[in-house]
Amino acid sequence: MTQIERERKLRQDIQAIRILKYGWPEPVLKGVMQHYGFGTSLRQLSEPELSRLKSLLVENRKHGRPAEYTYDKQGLFMFALTKQIGWSDSDLRAYLIKHYRKSHWNLLTKPERRGVIAMLLNYKDKQQNTDNHTTDKSQDQNTTITEPEEVT
Repeated sequence: MTQIERERKLRQDIQAIRILKYGWPEPVLKGVMQHYGFGTSLRQLSEPELSRLKSLLVENRKHGRPAEYTYDKQGLFMFALTKQIGWSDSDLRAYLIKHYRKSHWNLLTKPERRGVIAMLLNYKDKQQNTDNHTTDKSQDQNTTITEPEEVT
């Protein structure tokens, strides 16, 4: 395979990644290329530059986060619990650092994961109980109060 054929194949691969993996229109690819210092034309790139661009596109994940920051099924459950109780990602991270000295869910051991989920479930239950009590009190306040009848 000649150099021209290899460059053509790399350009085709890059276009296939653009369409199939990312679903980008042509101007978006040109913007990404320009951002990384490749210019705006695939035809003007040399074979090593095309290879480097292709490897960048292959290695990057669609959502822009590295693979180690994706959650497993248990992590997704934990994430849903944090959202239900109103915690942000930084709240969760602060809790993990304070209690386990680890910055991310994927770094926790199985017992630590169970502990985090148990704590979140307990916190959610307490929140629901306090919500029920405040709802009961507000309903009590909404009832009409009549004056007591005089006893004769």
